[in-house]
Amino acid sequence: MESPIDVLLCGNGAWSPHLSTALRSMVRATTSAPLRIHVGAVEIDASDRARIQSGVPGTTIIWHEIPMELLDRLPPTRASRYNLIGLLAIDRLPSDVSRVISIDIDVLVRADLGPLWDTDLDGHVLGAARCTWGLWIGRGIPYFAELGLDGNRKYLQSGVMVIDLAAWRRAHLGEKAFAHLDQWHDSMILADQELLNAVVEDDWVELPLRWNATTNPHIDHVLASCAFSQRDLHDAGTDPAIVHFAGAKPWNWVRPDREELPRLDEWEELAFSGPYRDWYQQEKERGLAERSQLRPRRRSLRRRLRRTLSVLRHG
Repeated sequence: MESPIDVLLCGNGAWSPHLSTALRSMVRATTSAPLRIHVGAVEIDASDRARIQSGVPGTTIIWHEIPMELLDRLPPTRASRYNLIGLLAIDRLPSDVSRVISIDIDVLVRADLGPLWDTDLDGHVLGAARCTWGLWIGRGIPYFAELGLDGNRKYLQSGVMVIDLAAWRRAHLGEKAFAHLDQWHDSMILADQELLNAVVEDDWVELPLRWNATTNPHIDHVLASCAFSQRDLHDAGTDPAIVHFAGAKPWNWVRPDREELPRLDEWEELAFSGPYRDWYQQEKERGLAERSQLRPRRRSLRRRLRRTLSVLRHG
């Protein structure tokens, strides 16, 4: 029997529909080997677990329960504590799992995960794409100098990673990450991504950007053109293997710029054909109704602003 590709996704009960959609995209795209899915789950009940499994019949899903009490005991940061589920889940994977692809659930997987799974890590702990927002440690971690870090070092994006778990365990990266959280949580901007960049040092290899093509609207395109090759940027834009909705989410129908998201039609096809299709339809109707109410208010605000400016100019 062909060895499976181990994949880790994480989420809580409220994100069950998006976990299902992400999972269905990767199962549909990957034909080179069977997938064995590990889910770091916080309060995902039995009915949601069955519903998620129904969307990928024949695919093995192993649930790793992360107690909510464990998250509650962690020091707070400006980011959601749910962003730390992944780091907790990695250290709960069975010892016989030697490598894992960790993927956020706000993604659309478009390419077979086989080539990503086969990435040569060249003895390093993990492979990841460079963050198109952070780019360098000095941008991603404002207090880098206090940590003694080189601000010119590349800053990784943790949404898609290939991890050598034996190397991860030897380096005690999970323990180091949470020790950093204990000490620096008041200064932190992000969660798991910032923790990893603070502790992994140079022990990672850079993946092609198309494996984590983020849609973050805060990208500085001038700096990005300095950090990435034109081929890398072109491939990520024209044929992304994984689209990562790191900024605006495709399930947020309230956003007026939602339709500008790349590959939106592909994501919607999966969302509205899966086990949460009715839920997505209700969210779409609710979101569009709310957005239609926002437009008159915005026009009214603009009219009041114009009147105020007219009074200031002309008395």
